[in-house]
Amino acid sequence: MDLYSVIAKIEQDSAQGAPEWVLLFAAGKGELDGDVEFLVDEPAFDLIRQEIQARGNEVHFDYEHASLETHAAPAAGWIKELKWDPARGILARVEWTDQAAQYLANKEYRYFSPVFYIRKKDNRVCDLDSVALTNRPRTHHLTPLVAKAGGQKQEDKMDRDKLIAALGLDKDATDEDICAAVAKIGVKLPEEKTVEKPVEKMPAQVVAALGLKEDDTASVAVASIEALKRTTETQVSRAEFTALQQELADRDASDAVAAAMAKGKVTPDQKEWALTYAKKDLDGFQLYVTKAPQVVPVEDLPGGKAPKETREIDDATARVAKMMDVDIEDIKKATGK
Repeated sequence: MDLYSVIAKIEQDSAQGAPEWVLLFAAGKGELDGDVEFLVDEPAFDLIRQEIQARGNEVHFDYEHASLETHAAPAAGWIKELKWDPARGILARVEWTDQAAQYLANKEYRYFSPVFYIRKKDNRVCDLDSVALTNRPRTHHLTPLVAKAGGQKQEDKMDRDKLIAALGLDKDATDEDICAAVAKIGVKLPEEKTVEKPVEKMPAQVVAALGLKEDDTASVAVASIEALKRTTETQVSRAEFTALQQELADRDASDAVAAAMAKGKVTPDQKEWALTYAKKDLDGFQLYVTKAPQVVPVEDLPGGKAPKETREIDDATARVAKMMDVDIEDIKKATGK
């Protein structure tokens, strides 16, 4: 951070003498020497107040920035309180020394200059070093940063009238008329700068973790994260998949044994053996059933041929179908359920 200063006029009331409250910084964006910008807002006010509280010392007014030099620098006043006003900016309540109060009452000092720091990453004013009473403003045709609410000051209006008269314009000339007249005499007024917001690069760790490109935007990163979240929500774990496989295998073995018993190929006493065989090797068990003789004459049982089983799709099959994105109706058609 570098040290900067600006100049502003002291707001005075002849009946009151030295002002108790001084507007140190007007709210909004400011510019120094045409190339250094700074921002004054409530976060900037908070930064300044925190730095002053951390030091534990009151910020002082001096004369002509004497405290920045090596010689004696008597104080002109002490800032007792800072206040943020959204409509105006950062105000300071000053306790003036008798000498400074007399200077101001006599209008022997008309300007002041805060010395402050600017945070590089966002150009916010972040600390206040000191404030100087001065009569040597670096800025020509200075517009007061401290102005009374309720309209244009008479002094400012007189300066505008003088400018209009010097340019040979009518008294009711507009700002556009003034700018055009100034341009004719070869003076270029400062143009308003458009500050482009820098594109923030994604941190290298995030780029690597998400498999992004270095020039990918934050939107790409957010989309990748959302996709990962959705995958995690719908993904079946290895343990769940293994359990589903076992559940289906047990069901298929039970179905095969029941079918074999219905055909008379397996007796009730052989059911447990048949289940163990079918769970271990379903294909082998089904081959056995095709080759085994009928040991139970089911056609001779009361009611004749055993009725065909009808069964709905169970929960395990439904979950696997959902995981594999297969329609339940297609499964029913394929299995004859």
